[in-house]
Amino acid sequence: MKYALQMLCRLLDLLIARGLLLGLVVWLFSAPSFAAGPAKPGANAASPLDALQLSVKNWVAQSRKVSPEQVSLAPLDARVKVRTCDKALAMDLPFSSAETVRVRCSQPVWQQYVRVSVAGKAPETLAQTKAVMPVEPAKRWVLVASMPLQRGMTLNETHVQRAQVDASIMPVNVLEQSSEVLHAEVVRDVRPGEPLRSHDIRPTVLVKRGQMVLLSVGQTQGFQISARVEAMQDGRFGEQIKLKNRDSGRELSGRVQGPNQVMGL
Repeated sequence: MKYALQMLCRLLDLLIARGLLLGLVVWLFSAPSFAAGPAKPGANAASPLDALQLSVKNWVAQSRKVSPEQVSLAPLDARVKVRTCDKALAMDLPFSSAETVRVRCSQPVWQQYVRVSVAGKAPETLAQTKAVMPVEPAKRWVLVASMPLQRGMTLNETHVQRAQVDASIMPVNVLEQSSEVLHAEVVRDVRPGEPLRSHDIRPTVLVKRGQMVLLSVGQTQGFQISARVEAMQDGRFGEQIKLKNRDSGRELSGRVQGPNQVMGL
C-alpha cells in the first residue's frame, strides 16, 4: 500500500510539471501579440491627398530643375475629396502659365488642378518651359567676287563665283548667275567674297566710234550676211547704235552683240 501511494505521488508531480511547462510555452508565444495590440490595417500608408501632393512636387522639381523643397502647393478646396488612384498619376501643363499643373488618373478616371510656385524663380510660361531649338537661317545662292575687283575692270566668269549666304541680310538686287557679268564692267571697287549687285556693274563699251565692225544680218531668217561697216558712235553690250557703209554711204542701225560685233536691225 505504501508503495502504491508513492507511485501515485510521483505521477501527480509529473503531471503538474508538464502542465506548468506547457503553460510557460503558451505564454511565451502569445506575449508579443498582447504587447503589440491589434494592428490597424493601413495605419502608416500615405493618404490619396499626400500621394498626389508628393507626386506633383517631384514632377515640378524635375521639370523646373529645382529641389522638391523649393516647390510649394496651394491648398486644395476643402470640398474636393482626392480618391486613390490605382495607376501612376499623369501630369501636364494645360494652360499658358506653368503655375497650374493638371493631375490625371486613368483608373478610376478623375483629374485635379493644383496651383504651384517655385521659390527663387519667376513664373514661367509654357513656351519658356519647352526647349527652344535654334532656327537655321535661310540660305541663298548669290554671285560674289572671287578676287579684288577694281572700278572700270571688264568682268568675265573667272572674276566671280557662286556662294551661299544668309538670305535675311541680302538686298533684292543681288546677282545670282555668272552670265549676268558677261560684257560688263565694275563701277566701284569690290572686295573678295562680297556679293555683286546690279548697280555695281554696267555694260562695257564693246564698239568705239570710227572703228570698223562686223555687221551680221538675217540670222533670224535662217541665213546670214556679214559686212564690214563703220561705227558712228560708241556702243555698250545690247545698245543700239548707228552704222555707215563706207562704200555706199548708206546709214544703218544695229545692236551691239560683242566686241566689234553688231547685229543688224
